[in-house]
Amino acid sequence: MEYKRKMISPFALFAMLFVSRVLVVFTLSNVTYRGDYASDMLISLAIGLAGALVLSVPVAYAAKKKHRLTEPPWLSALYGVYFLYLGAVSIGRFSFFASMELNTKSQALFHAVLIILACTYAVWLGIEPISRFGAFIFVVTLLGIICIVAFGVENFSILNLFPFTQNSSNDIISNGINFACQTVEIIMLAVLAPKVNGKVTKPFYSAILLSFAVCGILFFYSVGVFGDTAKVVSFPFYDLSQISTLENARLDSVYTAFWIFAVFLKGALFLYCACECFNIKKKGLRCVLPAIGMLAIVWLLSQLDFFLYNQMAATVIPFLLFGFAVPIANLLFRKKSKGEILLEKL
Repeated sequence: MEYKRKMISPFALFAMLFVSRVLVVFTLSNVTYRGDYASDMLISLAIGLAGALVLSVPVAYAAKKKHRLTEPPWLSALYGVYFLYLGAVSIGRFSFFASMELNTKSQALFHAVLIILACTYAVWLGIEPISRFGAFIFVVTLLGIICIVAFGVENFSILNLFPFTQNSSNDIISNGINFACQTVEIIMLAVLAPKVNGKVTKPFYSAILLSFAVCGILFFYSVGVFGDTAKVVSFPFYDLSQISTLENARLDSVYTAFWIFAVFLKGALFLYCACECFNIKKKGLRCVLPAIGMLAIVWLLSQLDFFLYNQMAATVIPFLLFGFAVPIANLLFRKKSKGEILLEKL
């Protein structure tokens, strides 16, 4: 494969999307799902995977055919705002966790400012450095998860998995829809696909399948460790890292480290996608203005106590609109470019 400037490899796309999707379970708390944290979350995850694969068809088809879904300019601007919102939610969730668990004396907004500043610098450098960092974080994340599972396996009991179904059918389906609609990497693909120097759909679907598989392993393992107490744990996977030990040393610091890296990568990707959608010509303003917008949304969400209440409606509805309805409408009613018309006549 020939190297091209300002382009990324298929593996880099796979690595970035994988880390971005796995981050969802890192930030999973008792306000982001319905019902109890129990074994039937695996059923919800399977529903979520099936839903994500179906919902991804319009965007994946457009990426394969090299159709741009963020046109005309007004639609591109709307997608830019949505990417800022998604980045604000991801960064805000970690900032909320940091102020609740890591340092109760710190303010969530302070952590958000630091992360957004780092993301702004990354976007300033371009997609190539972000993709190289993504490949590195992919390895770090996998190694971190393997360590936490391996060194905490002595706390696992198969009996904690029963009874397997504890939530109602409505809660199981609702959580499945939520997992599907948190797969925002589908929308990322619409912006990142033109930057890939090679195949797009294969690394995309590989990242989605592997990330859901890893999430399933973590759900299975955490319920097997915590049992009924998982219902009262605020951040299950963080608490899981706290009881995983290596020679009497807890691994929560390792978990927090690769979580921070993953949040930075995902925030940088959202900010980069937003900058591409706004298409501001001046390089400084191109990065800074969207970053200020993302910080403003984080502040607004914190004022509305977004991270303390059920967030499903605020996640599901926008995703179904921007990730499925708009791409289908764009494919059905879009106007062909002059280049496409000429190719059809040849």
